[in-house]
Amino acid sequence: MDTINKYHLINNGDSVVVGVSGGPDSVCLLHVLYTLRERLQIKLHAVHINHMLRGAESEEDEKYVKELCEKLEIPAHFFSIDVQDLASKKGISLEEAGREARYRKFEEVAGETGASKIAVAHNRNDQAETVLMNIIRGSGLDGLKGIEYMRGKIIRPLLDVRREDIESYCRQHSLNPRTDSTNLVSIYTRNKVRLDLIPSINKMFDIDIQDNLWKMSVLLKDELDYIDENVTRLYNECLIEADKDSITIDAGIFNNCHIAVKRRIIRNAVKNLTGSLKGIESVHIEKVLQLWEKGRTGAEIHLPGELKALKSYNHLIIGTAVNDVKTKPFCSEINIPGVTLVPEIGAGIKAFIEKKPSAIEQNGNMRYNSLVQYFDYDTLKMGIYIRNRKDGDVFKPYKSNGTKKLKEYFIDNKIPRHKRDNIPLIAQGNEIVWVIGYKISDKFKVTENTKTVLKLIYFLT
Repeated sequence: MDTINKYHLINNGDSVVVGVSGGPDSVCLLHVLYTLRERLQIKLHAVHINHMLRGAESEEDEKYVKELCEKLEIPAHFFSIDVQDLASKKGISLEEAGREARYRKFEEVAGETGASKIAVAHNRNDQAETVLMNIIRGSGLDGLKGIEYMRGKIIRPLLDVRREDIESYCRQHSLNPRTDSTNLVSIYTRNKVRLDLIPSINKMFDIDIQDNLWKMSVLLKDELDYIDENVTRLYNECLIEADKDSITIDAGIFNNCHIAVKRRIIRNAVKNLTGSLKGIESVHIEKVLQLWEKGRTGAEIHLPGELKALKSYNHLIIGTAVNDVKTKPFCSEINIPGVTLVPEIGAGIKAFIEKKPSAIEQNGNMRYNSLVQYFDYDTLKMGIYIRNRKDGDVFKPYKSNGTKKLKEYFIDNKIPRHKRDNIPLIAQGNEIVWVIGYKISDKFKVTENTKTVLKLIYFLT
């Protein structure tokens, strides 16, 4: 209960899905939550996955969980998944395939039952084993922190409890959990760490390495919470633009960050795009840093998960759609009044001529609408075009003091270089009337002297 309260793992009234394999850890977890159900006013749903790896032994595990849940009157959901086949098809280990299968089903049941939490039975020993495995793999600080108490819906109420105490609890309550025979042989990495490496370290140095690693993980969690809070602030300062396909980082701010912060900014960008850092290792982060420090403008590298990183002018862009591809030049004279289609960009312009009083009364001041704008028609009746940018373009932004090169406007407004050729413009000669989606020109605005209003509507076809 202390862990639940300290990390706010469960709120009163929560519905909780509990993963139950039949082993001591998960059986203890289910029984503990069962004893707390009235105190916390929670509803429980057990989920058991038969991995189809141990034949009759797996069937007995399932039977045990069914009987336990019937005895405790807890609704239970059972699934059989051929993990061996899943691992072969995906080219991953049995451990990873089993984990994917379990969590996928946990999420499905949570969705079906309206559960807000998914409880799994990792304990203090698991935490120590995970940290040690991450050390072996050459992990950074996040790996040394180990398993999270909570990540999204996933909660781990037993993470502070020793395995010996879990087994003692099961004996005290006559739960008689099952024993997975594969946990007793060194066939998986975790088993090798648990059965061989940890006992050897303890014996060699006369210490409790599990307890020491657990203490380290708790300390690092607090340290990393502080680091992440500050990195998030710097990440937001660096962030120029973010959408579902890409994230653009301002290189000026990025360059001034410590190398450790740069790595975390890149990690944050990837995580915000994909939802996780799965498949992203330190070598990938270093490649992105090398791209920025030594790559030419327009150079890109490929990352796991169909991601790319692109060095573009004074921006670093990470995403699935970061190609520095320029739109083919387009230029069409706008029909006034009428409709003008621009097939090159799948868009068009509708033009209307309106008397000023009518336009103002019916529509008000639409100057800040990104796709609908009003102009003084008499200043534009000689003809205007919709096109992309050209050398020599100039622009006087609305309410600005002077005219500037369009390129300077793009730079001042931190519009990424790779996007500039794709932005449609309304132009009269080399004078930009409207940077569509951004701002109109002060030279062609509606004033008190305007007699006739030109209304332009930009639309996608």
